[in-house]
Amino acid sequence: MTSFFFNAGIKNTCRKLLFPVGILAIFNSPIMASNRYSIHTSVLKNKATFTISGIVTDNNQLPLPGVGVYDKKTKKSTSTDVNGKYSISLQEGSTLVFSFIGYESQEVQVNGARTLNILLKESTNTLDEVVAIGYQKIRKSDVTGAISSVKASELNLTSATVGQALVGKVAGVQVSQTSGAPYSGTKIRVRGIGSINASSDPLYVIDGYPAGNNVSINPEDIESIDILKDAASAAIYGSRASGGVVLITTKRGQDGKGRFEYDVQGGVSQLAKKIDLLDANQFIQLLIDGRNNAYKDLWVNAGKTWNDSMFGDNNATRIANVGNGSSVSIPTDLYNFSTQQPIPAKYNTDWQDELYRNAAFQRHNLSFSGGIKTSNIS
Repeated sequence: MTSFFFNAGIKNTCRKLLFPVGILAIFNSPIMASNRYSIHTSVLKNKATFTISGIVTDNNQLPLPGVGVYDKKTKKSTSTDVNGKYSISLQEGSTLVFSFIGYESQEVQVNGARTLNILLKESTNTLDEVVAIGYQKIRKSDVTGAISSVKASELNLTSATVGQALVGKVAGVQVSQTSGAPYSGTKIRVRGIGSINASSDPLYVIDGYPAGNNVSINPEDIESIDILKDAASAAIYGSRASGGVVLITTKRGQDGKGRFEYDVQGGVSQLAKKIDLLDANQFIQLLIDGRNNAYKDLWVNAGKTWNDSMFGDNNATRIANVGNGSSVSIPTDLYNFSTQQPIPAKYNTDWQDELYRNAAFQRHNLSFSGGIKTSNIS
């Protein structure tokens, strides 16, 4: 099925749980395709803005294209061009952050400067970061080939289940639909089929707690998914992890103000392509040709001379001549023996048109999150 959908959301930040304005605004405002709206309140101090520019280079004085440059306070961002040049508007006293994969991030406070050239140093300890697996911690360099991670932004949020959201997202992991029934589960194979009698399904662990194979969790609530592939990383979970481990981490509330989020998705699902099948008259012609050819072959194989007028022999004559009535007999309501012509079908129903139709769908998701130093709400 092919889905066309739009996604609109309303976010609002508040200190109290009761805040109906953000929820009601969605019904009073037009919903545009593939747009997200935010309603928020803020107080900005009036400060003079200016433009700062410069070049970002590496240790060899070569320009670095694609370096992320953003204002730490206002989150306004840009990136360097192919020549390593950038330009961004700021307020006095702002702090610029320069970040690039494989290089150490650098923060520089802007104090009246209009030109700022940056030299980024290569990062040498990226693979020395620690990753926790089960009850142990090992270096990231030791598990790079054993773990695949999928962030929430990479998931297909239009899918009804977690398995469907993972289709095509993880290299080396097979995700297939077991049937075409609505809300049917998916089959995930992380390490292939390791046993004939035992299950080859992976172990699902949600926020540290094992779950069943049919994981029914809202994809909107997922923060990240980590898949442990090899035996070493999955050994801590015992024999249940023989087929691999799928670690699901849900979203957590953050310290600070309460946050309402209301997301709505809508669209139309339709059949991407119909299978090209015979219609009723073509099927009748195929059946007649098959029975006539079988009648001719049996007659010729018996050493007798064939005449095309024998295609007009009725079923009783055919059975008397060659026997094997089921392969040479033609239903009388489908074939006119005297004229040797098929009888047109009374009905010519395309069952694909009867089964499939354009289906409109809507999905609404309302959530509240927040927290303090001692507890989080989500």
